[in-house]
Amino acid sequence: MKLNRTATALIAGSAALTLALAGCSSDDNTAAEVTESATSAATEATSQMEKSDAAVQLADAYIKEKPADKGMTAIFGTLTNNTDRDIKVSSFKLEGLKEGTKFEQHDTKDGKMFEVPEGLTIPANGELVLEPGSTHFMIMDNDEAMDVGAEYKLVIELSDGSSITQDVEVRVQPAGEEDYGNDGDLNNPEHMGGGEMDHSHH
Repeated sequence: MKLNRTATALIAGSAALTLALAGCSSDDNTAAEVTESATSAATEATSQMEKSDAAVQLADAYIKEKPADKGMTAIFGTLTNNTDRDIKVSSFKLEGLKEGTKFEQHDTKDGKMFEVPEGLTIPANGELVLEPGSTHFMIMDNDEAMDVGAEYKLVIELSDGSSITQDVEVRVQPAGEEDYGNDGDLNNPEHMGGGEMDHSHH
């Protein structure tokens, strides 16, 4: 009888120990989850602070889709200058495109598109809107298809020495917006020399 009581006590003690260990394990898991959540929130907050502190921010950017038989397309979006001084776009590029692809900054006046070799200006405490029929980034001399949904890394160098690196998606151009012609050259040979050219439409 005494042996049975001892065995019963051992079993009860073992069960209690198992429950205690399970409780500790549960507490450890909960603590780990809380720590992970806090770390994630802190990282996100830091990222948001870095973005808000950036001199220039890029929003709503996209690349106009194009088939391989079109030699050019464009990048649109909005550049916001958070400083009290004008900042120019020194240069830009899409990483991963074939060698020989040209990247030019363009503006439009009276229906004529022309290169701005000195760089587009983002006004102090203002915006530079890159949009069809106005200022935009041109991708030229490229015979690669840029399909809807594909993403490319856009790198923009600014006159203040800073840069913007952002993944930009290829999208369908809304109907009624400017087109660059089936042959991709806007039917104007002066374009390759930085001259003016007519825009054509859908």
